[in-house]
Amino acid sequence: MEWQAVLALAIAAAVILFPAAFVWYMNIGGIYAAIRKARQRRATREHELRKTRTTPTTRKQVRPRAAIGPALAVTIYGAAVGAIAASFGWQAALAVGLALPVLAVPVAFVWYLNVSGLYQVIRATRERQKRRAAAVREAMEIIRATAAKGAEGQPAGVAATKTEKGY
Repeated sequence: MEWQAVLALAIAAAVILFPAAFVWYMNIGGIYAAIRKARQRRATREHELRKTRTTPTTRKQVRPRAAIGPALAVTIYGAAVGAIAASFGWQAALAVGLALPVLAVPVAFVWYLNVSGLYQVIRATRERQKRRAAAVREAMEIIRATAAKGAEGQPAGVAATKTEKGY
């Protein structure tokens, strides 16, 4: 190979790999932060559970079908690389085998981060709605209790005065 081709490949590799490495860095940093935050939440939750419970908690078991997805993806990937190797040779299989993960993994991470972000937004919205509903229920109970107490314990003139003033 001539030196011009080697120089062109080196420049092209740098131009392609630096943005990919930057995206991977951002994704891995975000995943690390999410894992650290989840561990802190889990530790806090377990600490709270230990305060309230006296029996040991059981760990959630992993469902077998949850592990089928990655195994199926690896199987299909291996079959595709094998088919390319059989049809076009080992050089093409190596190129595709290295290029697909470099292209697909950042896309999958970005998709995962978007989906998990949407899930967090939906979950936060549901929690906010539950808190609002609980606050409305508490307010209604206080209003009912105050109205019942006011009807029983206050003289008739006080209630009439409040209604006349428009409170």
